[in-house]
Amino acid sequence: MASTHMTQQSMPGPSAFPLLGGKANMLKLYSDPYTFLRSMHETYGDIVALTRGDHSNVFVFSPELNLQVLAHPSLFQVDEGTFVKWPKETALGRLMLNNIITMNGEHHKQQRHLMQPAFHKQQIGQYRDDMVRLTLDMLEQWRAPSRMDLYAEMKQLTLRIVVKTLFGVNEETDIERIGYLMQRVLNSLSLLMVTPLIDIPGMPYHRILKWAAELEGMIRAMIAQKRSAGGGTDVLATLLRVHDEDGQRLSDDELVSHTFSLYSAGHETVSNALAWTFFLLDQHPEALAALLNELDGTLHGEAPTLEQLRELPLLDAVIKESLRMLPPVSMKMRIAAEPCELGGYALPKGAIVYYSPFVTHRRPELYEEPDRFQPQRWLTLKRSTYEYLPFAAGPHRCIGADFAMLELKVVLALLLQRYRLAIVSDAKIDIDIRMAPSRGIPVELLSRNHPLRRVPVRGNIQRLITF
Repeated sequence: MASTHMTQQSMPGPSAFPLLGGKANMLKLYSDPYTFLRSMHETYGDIVALTRGDHSNVFVFSPELNLQVLAHPSLFQVDEGTFVKWPKETALGRLMLNNIITMNGEHHKQQRHLMQPAFHKQQIGQYRDDMVRLTLDMLEQWRAPSRMDLYAEMKQLTLRIVVKTLFGVNEETDIERIGYLMQRVLNSLSLLMVTPLIDIPGMPYHRILKWAAELEGMIRAMIAQKRSAGGGTDVLATLLRVHDEDGQRLSDDELVSHTFSLYSAGHETVSNALAWTFFLLDQHPEALAALLNELDGTLHGEAPTLEQLRELPLLDAVIKESLRMLPPVSMKMRIAAEPCELGGYALPKGAIVYYSPFVTHRRPELYEEPDRFQPQRWLTLKRSTYEYLPFAAGPHRCIGADFAMLELKVVLALLLQRYRLAIVSDAKIDIDIRMAPSRGIPVELLSRNHPLRRVPVRGNIQRLITF
């Protein structure tokens, strides 16, 4: 994107540290991303270099720059394996490298087009019954009063929902094994960025390859079984049936990788969102009381139908506000495919551009009192996809966004009508770089009619929310 206004001046940003250079700033980013990102924006503006004078790592914080980056995928591409060179010939490589999250250009467009039928609103509605049944199964096992880690419970629930809706698995042992393997592989990915990729017994990489191989074998067996049997309403069964105008279908390698990416995108992010939404409601009793009144008036204790979910504007507003304040991902990146201009500055080929839903969502000109949880704002507020982007925006917007919203609404509606989740007084609530509560969220499980009141909490969450 050439521009006559492009400047050769250095982009604003913090200075390099002696000896460490820009690595010190990267360390600050990953050790305390929320403080660092907001400080970068407040100090230097809407486009900032990680280190002054180096345009190889830059941050953008405005809706206008979000649009420039996300709406031009041929210029600002997703990462296809820059940081870890996954060996393509291994099961781990086949899980990681052939999905729409890591695809660019026409290949991404064609694959997304093939996958879209599995995420049409009509198709997503068919997943509602599984979401309701699995949530009710969880609630039937709860006993009040008791104490639990809410985050652990939400992770277990969302794992079961995503495995059931993704694969149509009914056997309990299969659900548990697939979920176990998925999580083992997923949790190992960050370790592989600093671990030698040496396939020797006893080495971490060897164990990860074994998990990946077992998982790939299970997925391929399910593909063969579903292809033989036909029918089915789960995501994998739907993907097996779809084809484009030329009759092109998804290959088995593509199905393996797509299903793994759908699991990784749809499990932890939703469990984080559920945990934080319950936390925010507990810390804002008036908002919780208003939502309970809406649920009681429409659902009368029952599971919501798809039609009833459209009649719950405050439930929708609560989720939108939670995703605004604590979006599933605080920052994501794109890579410049060629030398280009952004925000009036020259970027080299290969420059990494970070955009931050977290910072964009805290701009006071877009959201009055941005650090306050105010769901009612969404009853009248309208924002563009580049001003409000919890699921990203542009051609790479999360394909499962509608699925995630349905899951959030079903689980919240069912749980809030049956129990009161009260944060343990003086609990330390810390949020980590994955937007997850690193110490969990300890709660007292109480009867539904227990009084609503806010208790004090500790932890770094207090720096992100004005109570």
